[in-house]
Amino acid sequence: MVKGNEQASEILRRRYYKTKRRYVVFAGSVLIQFIGVAMPSAMLGIVYVDMTREFRAEASQAALMLSLFRGIAFGGGVLGEMVIRRVGDFPCMIGGALGGSITLLASAFAPNMVTIVVLIGVGTGCGCVLPTLLSYVYISRAFPPKTAPKYLTTMTLGAGIGFMVTPYITEVLLSHFGWRGTLMMASGMFLQLVLIGSVIQVNLPPPSELQKSRDFKWTDVVEILKNRSYLTYITTMLLFGLFGAVEIWFLPDFLVSNNYTIQDAALVLTLSGFANVSGRLIAGIFESCFSRTKILYHWTYIFMTLALGHAVFPTFVQFYPVLCGSSLIYGVSFGLIVSQSVPVVVQALPQRLNSIGIAMEFTVYGLSTVLGGFVCGVIRDVTGGFEGVFYVASFATIFCSCLCITLFIADKTCRRKTFRKDHINKISVISHL
Repeated sequence: MVKGNEQASEILRRRYYKTKRRYVVFAGSVLIQFIGVAMPSAMLGIVYVDMTREFRAEASQAALMLSLFRGIAFGGGVLGEMVIRRVGDFPCMIGGALGGSITLLASAFAPNMVTIVVLIGVGTGCGCVLPTLLSYVYISRAFPPKTAPKYLTTMTLGAGIGFMVTPYITEVLLSHFGWRGTLMMASGMFLQLVLIGSVIQVNLPPPSELQKSRDFKWTDVVEILKNRSYLTYITTMLLFGLFGAVEIWFLPDFLVSNNYTIQDAALVLTLSGFANVSGRLIAGIFESCFSRTKILYHWTYIFMTLALGHAVFPTFVQFYPVLCGSSLIYGVSFGLIVSQSVPVVVQALPQRLNSIGIAMEFTVYGLSTVLGGFVCGVIRDVTGGFEGVFYVASFATIFCSCLCITLFIADKTCRRKTFRKDHINKISVISHL
């Protein structure tokens, strides 16, 4: 009976793969990336300048709002996966959308910065974690295993486009409604995830027996951490979470403090968002080329390019065209790394460990993002400027590149040892003959 159910489910899934419904799921997941990942981060990165001025808050306290949001939205990956397995996809999507929308709306009436940090940093972050994680789950369910990595990479275009257009949308909203009205508008946009989740739900295929499993084994976590490639990857993502988004957190305030206008800052962020989309497009189009070897090997030069982008901002702050060029370098590198994160996990781990591997990466990246915004804010408060923040981010990124080089050397060494061992064993067998 069980075998018959499995065969029937497999037949239904094959029929589903021949329909266009999976592209509806893909489009919905792209919109989730836009609304749940990019829009709050990019919008709050501009809005928080007005917040700090009104409440006269320190940079570390204001940055904690954004870092908490990003940290919880990603850092709740393991817990979010457990909740999704127990409660189900659709209730988690609706609950997350309603929670995020309500907390954004309530923050528009906040009397002080501490209330905003709690409502947006914690409340909206908790509302985002489930939709964000579900966007990856939806793609994995809607597409065959062979083509899923390509669509997982391309799906992140939603976040890239969001980072590109949100600064200008935020500028228009701020000019007409102020930061409180902007948060009200963001609340309404976030509420659209309820409709998106409903459309996706009716277009999903029947779940397989593997997807119906609700078991969580800590032995899988231990096995994952023994993987050399994954350990290198998770370490680079830890540092990337700490310092990779310093431009998103501090660039508007940094430029305004150096006599640039908010419009100038918005243009730089928009160029960065455009380059971010380009990087994600490059990752999707050339996915087969990147996957011929370990994607982490390519991160050696990608991280070096990202480090250059970090360092240029404080070094050439008086040259606006150079800043625009640096934002392009930063955006392409950032887009490549973010869009390739899930394919790296798929490449490094066996299929049965992919979901927990992705959830662990979300958790590590999210927690490091929580610390990153606060640490960078403290560096700014102690030094009295943002220059030190950008330089520390550059050095940390160079270290990530060195880790990828070390992985490449270690893999080559192990292959040579394995080849020599196999060669000696063959000679030994022949000699016995």
